[in-house]
Amino acid sequence: MHMMNRISDLRVVSIEVCAPRGGALYYVIFVVFVLTAISSLFVMHRGARMRQVQQELAYFTCLDDLNSALTLYLSDPETHQHAKTSSLVLFEDTSRKVRIIREAYGLLDLVSAETSYRNLTLSKTILAGKDPYRGDSIALYVPDRKQTLYASGNTIIHGNAYLPAKGLQRASIEGKPLQAEQLVEGRLVTSNDSLPLLAIPVQEKLSCMMDLDSLCQKATPITDLYTAFLRRSAKENTLWYGSDKDFQISGFHALGSVGFCSSGTILIRKDASLHGTLVSAASIIVEDGFQGEVQLFAQDSLIIGKECHLGYPSVACLSSMQVNNLNMSVGENSLIEGTILVYQPHLAAKKPQLTLKEGVLIRGQVYHQGHINLLGTIHGSLYCESFYLKTERAYYENHLLDNEIDFLKLPRHFVSIDLINGYHDQLIDIVDQQL
Repeated sequence: MHMMNRISDLRVVSIEVCAPRGGALYYVIFVVFVLTAISSLFVMHRGARMRQVQQELAYFTCLDDLNSALTLYLSDPETHQHAKTSSLVLFEDTSRKVRIIREAYGLLDLVSAETSYRNLTLSKTILAGKDPYRGDSIALYVPDRKQTLYASGNTIIHGNAYLPAKGLQRASIEGKPLQAEQLVEGRLVTSNDSLPLLAIPVQEKLSCMMDLDSLCQKATPITDLYTAFLRRSAKENTLWYGSDKDFQISGFHALGSVGFCSSGTILIRKDASLHGTLVSAASIIVEDGFQGEVQLFAQDSLIIGKECHLGYPSVACLSSMQVNNLNMSVGENSLIEGTILVYQPHLAAKKPQLTLKEGVLIRGQVYHQGHINLLGTIHGSLYCESFYLKTERAYYENHLLDNEIDFLKLPRHFVSIDLINGYHDQLIDIVDQQL
């Protein structure tokens, strides 16, 4: 009984499990939402990062393929440069191909490379030329016509020389005996009886640039040129402006693939700003003090004034199939960085004349099928048939007086035109890239 009373005195304790209130439920939902959003953002970020990595991988793969293909193309020109279009497979993966297109721009070559990888396409266009230091380092080439050459005064010839069998003799003219102890500082070789022929690709380019009828026919009339500034990508076709009459280029700025042509005379004023421009005419006159990078092609005469600077890689070319009296002159204290070419494919009654006046510096190469009156300096190579010199006292043939022809002073980075073989193995400049 006593035990029953104690049991009856015990209270029953119940435990209630309370359901969460409304605010707490919303908090839980919010936390779950935030965690889900963070997880989703993390996954999206990882996905975006992976896509970015894949795009970067595709980009650098294409860029490496472009650079490798251009290096391969230039390193073995005799294999790859016979065709204007080629496809280079760099690896066993045949999907990694680079398409190469070579086009002439004046006497230079534009080489375009294009490749695709994982839906990404990149392209690069370069201006290509010839590394002269990979050749025979020729300072002077005069064909052997059974003549003797004479050197007087401060004449210096550095580099290999191809001269007539009778060689180069010491002389004293105008009271100036030869000062140098060694006549030629380089290898001396007996030359052939004619100058090395221009390469077929060079002749083909020259023929196109000298076809004034075709150029003027497709050209936009110069009277329709209203803008003072014109810029055109190297990958685009050259935009020609021309006339069948004389005209002048003055106060105009041209950059890139732009050309001017005339069946008459073109006068280039010193206030014209021309960079990479082509000019083709019967006669061309460059005003004193002009500065620019141009390729000039004339058929009758080409006169470059005093204190002009034709920057690297310019071309001054005089050539004709018909005219017998070709004449080119470069005025006092002018600088030409590039190539001078005087070419007459057929025998003429009178040889072409080239005059480089006092203070002229040619940094590059001169190829002249005629007589040269050399009063200036050449840092590079000279190919010519003979020399002449006029003074107040006399007229001299095949005499060099105070002349410097130094191949070794040609800048190491200089890239020229391969006139003899027609192959180009070196980058001049990157003119366009879509990366």
